[in-house]
Amino acid sequence: MSKRALSKAVRRTAALAAAAALGLTGGVAEAVPPDGGTVVTVGAEQPVALIAPDGGTAYVVVLDAAREIRVKAVDTGTGAVGGQVGLGTAEGRPRSALAADGARLYVLNGPNLSVVDTATLTVLSTTAAPDQPRPAGWVAGAPSGIAVSPDGATVYVAQDGPWQYKRRRDARLLAFSTTERAFTASVPLGAWLAGTPVFRPGTRDLYLGTSAGLLHVDASGGAPVVLRTVPNTVASTGYDLAFTPDGQRLLALDGGLSGKGDLVDPAADPVVRRITLTAPDTVVALPRAAADGSRFYAVEDDPDQPLLHAYDTTTGEDAADETLPSPEKKVTDLAVDPDGDALYVSGTTGDTGRLHIIPN
Repeated sequence: MSKRALSKAVRRTAALAAAAALGLTGGVAEAVPPDGGTVVTVGAEQPVALIAPDGGTAYVVVLDAAREIRVKAVDTGTGAVGGQVGLGTAEGRPRSALAADGARLYVLNGPNLSVVDTATLTVLSTTAAPDQPRPAGWVAGAPSGIAVSPDGATVYVAQDGPWQYKRRRDARLLAFSTTERAFTASVPLGAWLAGTPVFRPGTRDLYLGTSAGLLHVDASGGAPVVLRTVPNTVASTGYDLAFTPDGQRLLALDGGLSGKGDLVDPAADPVVRRITLTAPDTVVALPRAAADGSRFYAVEDDPDQPLLHAYDTTTGEDAADETLPSPEKKVTDLAVDPDGDALYVSGTTGDTGRLHIIPN
């Protein structure tokens, strides 16, 4: 996405969202011609958009006003909602992932993993994860992330470790067979907190941020194997991770308030550059790579005005002239069209969740 197109589209979309909040626009979706975007009201809370491989549909996982999880299919060309399915009352924050071929959507609600057929928007199965081993009186950890293997055969679920007052145990990574529709393996991660796992494109190498550092996991076999902890990374309360589409560079954001991150070369896992993303005491999250691999986008979670940043994937430098105000008070997700034709910004203002489709 070009800098000029992104800047113009986001600013115009932000203006439309402000107008909608004042009651100046109506309807579920409103197009912004000709060089802007489309704003779609999708629900109440925590919208996340997963984009089909052809870019024609955004599958939005969102909570409605009654806190029921809804999956909605949004036509990215028109903004129309073509169908939806409910997954029950939310047990915390849902986690979701789309298979590479777009045929299956996986949604984790508490310990329950639902498989959704995207062609029909029907729930094929819901499977509870095995109970997390823990001493009596301890609380099970919350699920923290989900990823689908490139071949679609396995879903990996990260779960924080169990805890009791001032006591903690290791998080774990679970493997779910999509053919058996059953959990088949579990490995400890050596840290209490875990983030969302991501695959290096074109491989079965999985990376996972934890409170003890960034892990490189071999997911080529039946059970995942932790190969190593990437040395010399910023370690706090987990990471948000993003790969460039060619798999040559990984951005790992510190989950704490340092405002820092690391650029990692996954060929041998050295940190090639420590970068300062924002001033300290600021959370930067939701990294996503541009389709052409030139930029990482990320959100600075400023409570007064969230900002969308763009960073050079080689140097890590902030392209300051591309920093933009968020169209929503709380950004809950970023996504990039597979062909680079659009940026998708999901978020909430008040009790309304929206998807902003910003064309290139």
